[in-house]
Amino acid sequence: MIKSVSLHTSIIDDMDLAVKDLADQLKKRLPLLRSSVGIVQCDPEFIEAGIMPLLHDALGITLVGGTTVSVATNDIIGNHIFSLMVLTSDDVEFSAGHTTGLVDNYEEAIGKSMQAVLDAADKPLRFALIFPTVTDNESLPGDCYVEAVEKVCGNVPVFGTLSVDDALREFNRSMSVYNGEAFTREATYVLMFGEAAKPRFFVATVPKAADLSETSAVVTKADGHIVQEINNMPAVKYFESVGLAENGDFKPGVYFVPILVTTEDDEGIVRTFVRALISFDENGHVSFRGKVPPGAVLTAASLNAEDILDATTCVMTRIAETEDTQAVLIYSCIIRQLNIGSDTFKELAQIKDTLRPDVAFAASYSGGEIAPISNLNAFHNYSLIACLL
Repeated sequence: MIKSVSLHTSIIDDMDLAVKDLADQLKKRLPLLRSSVGIVQCDPEFIEAGIMPLLHDALGITLVGGTTVSVATNDIIGNHIFSLMVLTSDDVEFSAGHTTGLVDNYEEAIGKSMQAVLDAADKPLRFALIFPTVTDNESLPGDCYVEAVEKVCGNVPVFGTLSVDDALREFNRSMSVYNGEAFTREATYVLMFGEAAKPRFFVATVPKAADLSETSAVVTKADGHIVQEINNMPAVKYFESVGLAENGDFKPGVYFVPILVTTEDDEGIVRTFVRALISFDENGHVSFRGKVPPGAVLTAASLNAEDILDATTCVMTRIAETEDTQAVLIYSCIIRQLNIGSDTFKELAQIKDTLRPDVAFAASYSGGEIAPISNLNAFHNYSLIACLL
């Protein structure tokens, strides 16, 4: 069994005092069992001010996680918050680590680091929780992290978030943390071992809307996350023909348009997922934040406040009705927050108000969401994901 508590501090001008605040909360609220881990989500300023080595020394438990822009816990909603979800157990083993050289060779970096953790384990692996950063390397679509983890860990659920900050698109303060360290171009993670670890997952995405054009927009040539042709014409020409691009570049605001990607496998199973547009290259090819296969049908989706909050309400109601839940981790795409409008905390308030007060939770915003859907690990954009433990 896993026991948990969700802690926070808003003390941002004195890291010694912030650490004492968190340590005192933990001491009062949760006796630690044999194995423990702390899941961090916080404003970059805390990390830049040096909180991680101080906190690791004070708590003496493994810490992993990353940066975000807004946070909700059982006790607070806001910006400039340091949140810490502590998980502890006598029969679940939490083992963490970080990659080295992720941007140069993500598969080797993830495989080498995680294999060392796997080799030291004496219980079956049940779950991988990962925290990559948003890097300046557009050749790393979010799917690559999922695939690399599956290659070394096998058929286990993979869940996580790409760390963000408030510099939209650049995310140059995006950081992931491991114990006392912080990284801008690496991934951190925790692997959970033992039969008592039984994660469950929920995903809220955007509703289907009008097609990009009156005829189907079919990807006729693609390589990974780079789409070269749509309807047998260069991608840039296609987007210009439907009014989303002009003079070789996207029009203002198009970056916020979710693209639904619908595929059908050899067994006739249809799957739809969401992708975010990035940019055109010098050849007129368009890059997405995740892979888009040839033959996929592209559909533009709406992302207004009403749609977002309706989807959040639906999935949170299901989560609240789920029994045997000790902790909930929730990550929502940062574009969802930006599209809600002036009340930027409305989705987080909806999450907090729906969950029972006795269930520890931490919710924050993401630059790309990783969660299983229909028993398949997947990378998402513009979505809200939740993991119940």
